[in-house]
Amino acid sequence: MWEQYMNNKSKKYEVVIIGGGIIGVSIAYKLSMNNIKCAIIEKNNLGHGATRAAAGVISPLFYGSDQIGSPMSKMRILSYEMFLNLENEFEELEIESPYKKTGIFRTAFDESELQLLKNLSETTKKFGVKSELIDDLNLRNELNFINEEITGGMFFPDEGYVDGLDFVTKLKFAITKMGSDVFENEEFIDFNIENENINKLTTSEQTIFTENLIFATGSENILSKFDLPKELNIYPVKGQYILVRAKDFNLPYTIGDGTYGQIENGPDYQGYLVPRDDNMIYIGASKHHGKNDKSIELEGVDFCLKIAKKYLRSIENLEFISANSGIRPQSKSGNPIIKKIFNKENIFFVSGHFAQGMMLSLGTAEIIKNYLNKSDVTLFEEFNQM
Repeated sequence: MWEQYMNNKSKKYEVVIIGGGIIGVSIAYKLSMNNIKCAIIEKNNLGHGATRAAAGVISPLFYGSDQIGSPMSKMRILSYEMFLNLENEFEELEIESPYKKTGIFRTAFDESELQLLKNLSETTKKFGVKSELIDDLNLRNELNFINEEITGGMFFPDEGYVDGLDFVTKLKFAITKMGSDVFENEEFIDFNIENENINKLTTSEQTIFTENLIFATGSENILSKFDLPKELNIYPVKGQYILVRAKDFNLPYTIGDGTYGQIENGPDYQGYLVPRDDNMIYIGASKHHGKNDKSIELEGVDFCLKIAKKYLRSIENLEFISANSGIRPQSKSGNPIIKKIFNKENIFFVSGHFAQGMMLSLGTAEIIKNYLNKSDVTLFEEFNQM
């Protein structure tokens, strides 16, 4: 089948993924784990975009108002389970797991917020998500640095975080170790449908043939020159964060809001404190809809300072390390897009994960893998019809 298309300079793969953010890299990882030889094409370094700016919070509780049994809730639980199993998978590959299962403390400033967390905890128990009510902070010595206005909250011990760039780096190592390829600093130029089974790609460096083509291009609408429905447009949402180092306390686990916009201040004021190595803390991230540049603006830094003041008793002894930004991809519907495009069975578009990209990465990859090997097509079809 391939011979008539191949020449000495071209390569062939079962799957080629355009885009080396956390979604594209996770898809390549899951496919490689199942002996599907694939390649990633990324015009910058892997994780260059939204991935490096992500808080990396891993929790099935994102946007907890989703109806139980909806495609989004099923993807979220699936992805959460994938992260819980990641350590075992990476141990077999002799790679240190990037998932830090430190737990997450979701705060409450009054009884109404605490009740929302209790209700959420009761719902997630159905999926085996553990939780612990904290209604007396005086009993938690590790939280002696926290804002005195916080009255309590809920601790979820099996949740945690990944550092986006560390996660991508380790996935890349796993992918190449399993025989797939990664082409960084190589730009996708164009593609042609050779026949029902073969797609020809042109990059800045080479020609590639592939049976299956996946566009996981994040906030970059590289398909805008092709005739695609407007509902597949991706809208940029800039996110800014800061890194600080705590001099007089250790952040034991992620601290953040668990009320999901159901109270005053709304979802745009939500943020997290997330531990990083060397006693550093990630604080963020802001949301600037429609902005597609990575400059650092005072508005974003101010947002991060408000988050720090919201959760901490004092910010006087925080050493500023750096500020950075990334562009999140948001779809028109607000839900991730997982669809076949161009009326083809072997060309896919996967994007629009917005602020949930890290959390949903492994679940998205599992859905794609299950569809391609035909082991379970149900959840893919549910998203494809959305």
